[in-house]
Amino acid sequence: MTAKEYLMQYRDAMRRTQAITEHIADLRAMCEQLRTEDGHKIELDKAVAELVDAERRAAGEVDRLAELEQEIVQTISRTAEPYRTLLYERYINGKTWEQIAVAMYYSYRGVTKMHGRALQALKECIEVPTPSVL
Repeated sequence: MTAKEYLMQYRDAMRRTQAITEHIADLRAMCEQLRTEDGHKIELDKAVAELVDAERRAAGEVDRLAELEQEIVQTISRTAEPYRTLLYERYINGKTWEQIAVAMYYSYRGVTKMHGRALQALKECIEVPTPSVL
């Protein structure tokens, strides 16, 4: 796995969490629209069961996302500045290259060049395990 793929795991997990959250909102809206008349009771039961299942999946996904974010932030924090800021803003905060360039007072090209160096620095952090403190 490349350093970029490692960082993109967080964005992918965020997208999955967002999709599940949107699905839950849709299911809730559907449950509110269904009537409990005899003809629709089965549909309501099915919709509620699906809603409960989606909420369980969302809770699990949010837990995994939090763990992944913590791991990636710790890895990013082992890189030197300004790489740390660039990687955090891009992969955790989801900012565009233009936004990062403005915030860091670099040109767009400067930021994209720095990104390559930052990924290399991160790759070295990933490959070198930190000693555990006992």
